[in-house]
Amino acid sequence: MPIDVDEVQRRKAIAEATLAVAARDGARAITIRAVAKELGGSTAMVTNYVPTRTALITNAVRAAESRWRTDLEAHLGDLIGADRLRATVEWHLSTEPEDLLLRALWVEMLSSAHVDPGGVDRDEPREAREEFLDASIAAGVADADLAADVLSLLTRGYYVSTMEEPAHWTEERTRRVAQAVVNALIDR
Repeated sequence: MPIDVDEVQRRKAIAEATLAVAARDGARAITIRAVAKELGGSTAMVTNYVPTRTALITNAVRAAESRWRTDLEAHLGDLIGADRLRATVEWHLSTEPEDLLLRALWVEMLSSAHVDPGGVDRDEPREAREEFLDASIAAGVADADLAADVLSLLTRGYYVSTMEEPAHWTEERTRRVAQAVVNALIDR
């Protein structure tokens, strides 16, 4: 008789194991075998739910995204207008260790886009752009679409830059750049 497994819970456990492997050994160490070992089982307990390495990483990134939405709303609270726009950008430029780890996974996921385009999460970038658009409209930015595009490029570029030159892109330097960009968009 087959074992009854809750698929949502199994995917969540796989995501947590993937994050544990990445935190301990780095994003490049993520393999189906390493995650199965972290779970204490066979590779089949992973591949029945996520068949490829890219799917494994995407599963972990998507699991984190559900927490991001809740965290962002808590960060924004009752802020309105330009303060909400600034806080939205600030939140996307977090330097928390988990966020840095997830960015490394995000880059790993994107590096597989040419061979596994279906494995790349395309929803989160659209959702983030929508957040910037909504916040820009609420802040009264004259060209909210342009602002959303600029802020999307700023944050996505920051994700890569923190991996290329982590010592250069300190929290202070990043905040200064982000404030200049937001102020320029608001003052347009």
